[in-house]
Amino acid sequence: MKDFVLFVRHFFKILSLVGHVLLALLALMAIAAGVISWAEGMNYWDALYFAAITGLTIGYGDVVPVTAVGRIVAILIGLMGVVFFGIIVAVATRALVHSVEERRGTKSKPD
Repeated sequence: MKDFVLFVRHFFKILSLVGHVLLALLALMAIAAGVISWAEGMNYWDALYFAAITGLTIGYGDVVPVTAVGRIVAILIGLMGVVFFGIIVAVATRALVHSVEERRGTKSKPD
């Protein structure tokens, strides 16, 4: 349990350094949902659902863009989702390295 707490502490410390980037990506996805809503003629909440499912790279297929603009924005949403989760994985990896180093008593250069 102590190791997990150590990891979580490092995770949120490092996450605070890139939090603005993650929030910007989420805001861009919300804006992209607005564009999807306009281009596809659907309500905003359905478009936001579509953006979330696409950004998470799940892609259920129950909502599908049919216009060229909608398809281009869907591709951009997917790319933003990959970047978003890539950052999360990088933060988790760095937090794991920091927590292992702290547990062993070694120190790397600070972030």
